Amino acid sequence: MALMHIPLEGLTEAHLNGVIAADAAESMYIEYKRETYGGKDADRREFLGDVSSFANTRGGDLLIGVEASNGIPAALSPFQGDHDAELLRLDNMARTALEPRIPNLQMRAVPIAAGGSVLVIRAARSFRLPHRVIFGGLNRFYARSAAGKYEPNVDELRALFVAAPELADRMRGFRFDRAATIAARDAPVPLQSDCCLMLHVVPFSHFDLSPALSMDCVVQRRLYLPPPGTTHAHQSRPNFDGYLSLSNPNDAGQYRAYMQVFRAGAIEGADSSIIRRDGIVDIRELDLSIVRDTRVYAQLLHDCGAEPPYTVMASVLGVREHKLAAFNSTTYSFHGQLADREQLHLAETVIEKVPADDTECASALRPMLDQLANAAGRVASVSFDAKGDWQPG
Repeated sequence: MALMHIPLEGLTEAHLNGVIAADAAESMYIEYKRETYGGKDADRREFLGDVSSFANTRGGDLLIGVEASNGIPAALSPFQGDHDAELLRLDNMARTALEPRIPNLQMRAVPIAAGGSVLVIRAARSFRLPHRVIFGGLNRFYARSAAGKYEPNVDELRALFVAAPELADRMRGFRFDRAATIAARDAPVPLQSDCCLMLHVVPFSHFDLSPALSMDCVVQRRLYLPPPGTTHAHQSRPNFDGYLSLSNPNDAGQYRAYMQVFRAGAIEGADSSIIRRDGIVDIRELDLSIVRDTRVYAQLLHDCGAEPPYTVMASVLGVREHKLAAFNSTTYSFHGQLADREQLHLAETVIEKVPADDTECASALRPMLDQLANAAGRVASVSFDAKGDWQPG
C-alpha cells in the first residue's frame, strides 16, 4: 500500500493511520522515519540518498514521524518542532546538494490531532535523470528497489542515463500513433470533420507497469470531464481504453468533440469544430482551447493520483490547404497563410505542476502557442500582449 495516488494536500491523519492498520511495509514507493534527519554530514547524506533514490526510480513518499519495526509501520511519532522551518531546511538541502535539482519535489506537514505533525516528502519520478548526491565531496547515484535505496551498478546507471531520452521517444510514439488513429477515422466516436485539434496531457507514470491514475476517481468525476470547448460532458461511459466523455452528436451520429481518459493515465481531447464557416482556422481560439483544457486535464490527473510532471502535446490534424489566421471581437484580422502540411505537431512542453490558472498555464505553454502562430505567418502568439501577458480575448 502506498499513498502516491492521493494528492499531497489531501493527505490526512486517517490516511496515515490506514497505512499503519494495513501493515504497509516499506517498499519502492514509501519509507518511514521515526525522527527527522539530524544536522551531521552523515544525516544529510542519508536524506539526499533517500530522496534521490525515489526520483531516480518511480517516485515515492518519505514519511517522517512514523515509527516502524523491520520496515512495518507501528505507530505515529509526530514531529513536535516548527514544521515549516524543518521543511524549509530539508528543501534547501535538496536544492543545493543534488545535481540536477529534482523537479516538483513536494513537502507537507500533515497535522496530528494529539499534537505535532508527520512530515511527508514526495519525490515524483523525475524526467531529468539521473540525480546525484554532491554533498560533502560525495558524488554518488542512488536507485530504489522493494528493499530500499541502493547504489546502482554500471549497467543500471547506464539505463538511468538513457531513460529520459527513451521516455521522450515513447511519448512521441504515443502521440503519432493517436494522430494516425484519428486521421484514419478510427477515433472512439465518429467526428464531424477530419480537421481537428488533438490535445494530450500525459503523466510520466502513463508508461509505468503500475500506473497511478485512479479510474474510480475518474468515474466519480464523470460529470466534470469536459470535452474540448465545453464545461461538462453531455454523456460519458467506460470504454475499452478507459473512460470517454462526449459532446452532443449531430443528426448523423457524429460528435463535435470527445475526451478520452486512458486507464494508463493519459488524457486525450479532440475537437472537430475548429473550422469557421468561411474555412478559416482561428489560431486565437486554438490558443484558448489548448490553455484552458490543459489546465483542466492536469487538475483532473492530479486529483485522481497521477502526479506531475506532465507532457503536453497539441496537434492540428487535417489542416492542409486551410488558412490559419487570427480573429477577435474587436479586430477582424485575417492576416495569415495556408497550412503547408496535413498535420501540425506543436512542440511538446513539460509542466512540473498543475497550473493555478489560465495565465500561468499559458506562460508554460508559450513555446507551442508561438509555433502555432508561426504556422499562420506570425512572429509570435496573438494571445499575449507586448509585455508578454496572457490576453486571450
